[in-house]
Amino acid sequence: MNRLLFSLYGFAFFNKFLLLTPVYSIFMLENGLSDLQLSTMFIISALGTVLGQAPITYLTNRLGQRWSMIIGQMLKGIAILLWLIVPTPAGFTVGMFLWGIQAGFRSVAFEGLLYDSVCAYGMRREYSRILGRKSTYESVGTALSAFGSLLMFKGYDWVTWASVGAILISMICLLAVPYRPVGRISQSRALGLRELFRTGIRTGMKIPGLMFVMILTLLVVNIPFLDDFLSPIGLQIGIPTEYVGIISLFLLGCATIGQRFAYKFAKVSDYFLYSLIGVVGLCYIVFSYEYSVASLWIMGVAYMLFYGIYTLLYSRFQHLIPARHRSVMLSLYTTITYVLYMLVCGIIGLGATLGSWRFSILILGGLMVCVCIWALTRSSQYCKTRSRSAVQV
Repeated sequence: MNRLLFSLYGFAFFNKFLLLTPVYSIFMLENGLSDLQLSTMFIISALGTVLGQAPITYLTNRLGQRWSMIIGQMLKGIAILLWLIVPTPAGFTVGMFLWGIQAGFRSVAFEGLLYDSVCAYGMRREYSRILGRKSTYESVGTALSAFGSLLMFKGYDWVTWASVGAILISMICLLAVPYRPVGRISQSRALGLRELFRTGIRTGMKIPGLMFVMILTLLVVNIPFLDDFLSPIGLQIGIPTEYVGIISLFLLGCATIGQRFAYKFAKVSDYFLYSLIGVVGLCYIVFSYEYSVASLWIMGVAYMLFYGIYTLLYSRFQHLIPARHRSVMLSLYTTITYVLYMLVCGIIGLGATLGSWRFSILILGGLMVCVCIWALTRSSQYCKTRSRSAVQV
């Protein structure tokens, strides 16, 4: 079990420890992209994830989770090298599309590998804690990547090759995973995108609460997600380019705290958990009004809550999925994730066209408040239905 966790945590860290993370958006802007075009690049990345779901699910079922992940890591390495070799809109587009496919492999294969491996060792009850720690290592890797902006004096070439080295180490960690398969998968053939949706939704509707938890998790993880835009936001509020990684370091450090200790709140009531979603939205709204370096602590609180809430909701979602349907359900989850992500990127890009990223943050905050109200209402209706059923019995 120790070897398993060491390998999985190692992959989680090095997959995110890319020194180019805080600077590649700036690199694209400096090579001719506008703010709106930058948002479009992230939409293209999400499109790669969505369109890749059918072959990703098929390869995961045929080759296994580890080897599918290795294929994804190779695509990621090719993507960032392509940006270095062909720093043009076309090169950025192809690279972002490949990176999007890799994200699909990670969401389907790695998350399934993590859960199934933990269950194989009889640690299902510890999954929330292990998921939180895995997410913590990911956040630490991303946060330490913030130092990439300080190393720009050595040039973009250096941080790119250093990032490729981190990807290679992550592949070694995957090979070290002592995986024990759990159960039988439900599909051994390729599913088209329409059939994937139909199969996943049919499976989800059979299990009480699964679709609600999945939809809520999807909304919570996508609407407030600003990680890819932190560097441009940092520049706009007055942080110099060489120190722009500080905003990522601070916010993802707050996210790490939320993820690390989320499992301690696994038994909190639904009403309390859903109310915190509204707090995240209010923090976004207040920050968009202040919009300064001094008000970053407000975003720190939001990130701490946002990542903690997501960890708890995603853990509940995984617990509800039958092992034999995990690949299909995670593939459906990933597909919807990136469809929503594309919509969020469009909202963020729209805010940029209004003259500032602050308008995007304001809109996202309002949407989070709406999600909070919907979740509380949905939870209340469920409790009333359950009470009426108990009385009738």
